[in-house]
Amino acid sequence: MESNNIMEVANGGPNFEKMVEELRDAFKKGKTRPYEFRLNQLLNLQKLLEENSDEIDRALHKDLKRHKMESAGEILPLKVEIADAIRLLSSWMLPDKLPTCLLLPNDRAYLQHDPYGVVLIIGTWNYPMLLTLNPLVGAIAAGNCAVLKLSDGSPCSSAKLAELLPQYLDTSCFKVVSGGATESVALLKVKFDYIFATCSSRIGRKVMAAAVENLTPITLELGGKCPLYIHDSADFEIAAKRIIWGKMINNGQSCIAPDYIICSRQAEEEFIACAKKVLLSWYGKDEKASQDITRIINNHHFNRLKKLLENTKGKIVVGGNTDAADLWISPTIVVDVKSSDVLMEDEIFGPILPIIRMDSAEQAIEYLNARKDKPLSLYVFSKDKNVNKMFNEQTTSGTLTFNEVMLQCSWQEMPFGGVGDSGIGKYHGKYSYETFTHKKGVLVRDFSFITENFAAIRYPPYSSAEVKLQFLYLFLSNLHYFNIPRNIGLPHVLAFFCGIVFMLFMGALQSAC
Repeated sequence: MESNNIMEVANGGPNFEKMVEELRDAFKKGKTRPYEFRLNQLLNLQKLLEENSDEIDRALHKDLKRHKMESAGEILPLKVEIADAIRLLSSWMLPDKLPTCLLLPNDRAYLQHDPYGVVLIIGTWNYPMLLTLNPLVGAIAAGNCAVLKLSDGSPCSSAKLAELLPQYLDTSCFKVVSGGATESVALLKVKFDYIFATCSSRIGRKVMAAAVENLTPITLELGGKCPLYIHDSADFEIAAKRIIWGKMINNGQSCIAPDYIICSRQAEEEFIACAKKVLLSWYGKDEKASQDITRIINNHHFNRLKKLLENTKGKIVVGGNTDAADLWISPTIVVDVKSSDVLMEDEIFGPILPIIRMDSAEQAIEYLNARKDKPLSLYVFSKDKNVNKMFNEQTTSGTLTFNEVMLQCSWQEMPFGGVGDSGIGKYHGKYSYETFTHKKGVLVRDFSFITENFAAIRYPPYSSAEVKLQFLYLFLSNLHYFNIPRNIGLPHVLAFFCGIVFMLFMGALQSAC
């Protein structure tokens, strides 16, 4: 029996060992390596999105009650990612040539791009299409077989993916697994060649522990609290629009949403005044009636967020309204928040925005650097170049964005990933391809008389060892002076030296005359 493209064993449980072994057989036969195969699978993935856009939108709306405009923010970057991979795949696959050395002219070295083999991609529920298929683009482009573990947190979107992917991709190379924690734990017991997981830091630790058992390399796209600093010099009307937009996209259920604000009392007052105007302008007096606000994903997360509002020692100055029946929590701003407050313990992942007051940028930087977690994204709103320079040079984060939020994630050719508790590794564009690629160093040497005798000093007997060692040290430590840059070919170098010889010859001839 086959269910969701998983082979079942007699007792009804999924036989993941057998499934991965089948994928490994396909990989060993070289099925995924040719350019034509990779390109065809990417084209099919592109076709999947184009031919099923309405169904995908409906599935996302059922899970999150998300407006089509916001769902486009998930699907459009994915379409661009696929289109770029299709356009650039042939150039990505070219080996990386290493510099040629004039002293070793017959040698050549390069980096061959090898796929890892069978990779596991663990998706998540807040952006179930983007965060599952985006890394898959890199895995396909790099020539791997893949298992996709879909999230049970977004059941409609995951069911749609489980239905569509086997219709468009080669099922002997790509498998889909549905289910929850039980299936994830079982999958992680199987040896994969690479694991890519988008999850919370808590789950990420479990994934990493499982990967260690098999010495499997991993990329972890995690989360954490993404701080936002507002300097007194900021344009508060523009800042309020951008910050509220970033916080309310997917109703705050984004790993790179602004998690909390640090600012002075003056900046706090100006921001709140502008934020109230923005919320009224966008969602009206009855925010709950607006079709432009996504709902909380499920009861568990609703109750978690409601409990935060009940237990905070801060003062709610905007919003704070809830409706369990509709999984509704209104856009909420909380002031007088201390670093020990319940709102500051973990990533909020909802429409609640606490504000911590600090008098200066120096204090804010000191506070950020004192926290044990390094943010996935750090945002700074400021017109002061000196302040911006301080944050750039004195803080660490996966990404740093000035006077904007969220958009760094979709900026072309910029890698996305965390640091420390917020993640390991990076992806997007060519970085996705490189994530799923092992760059194998290759050295090619011939059997010529010159090559062999040039290196004969290494052979026994080791007479005159001190002289030989001194020569080898001088040779190896100065070898870089004779490297020809990769963008300059050997013919160019030979022509250059021929030109010098010709000029010297002409100069000598002229002197003789």
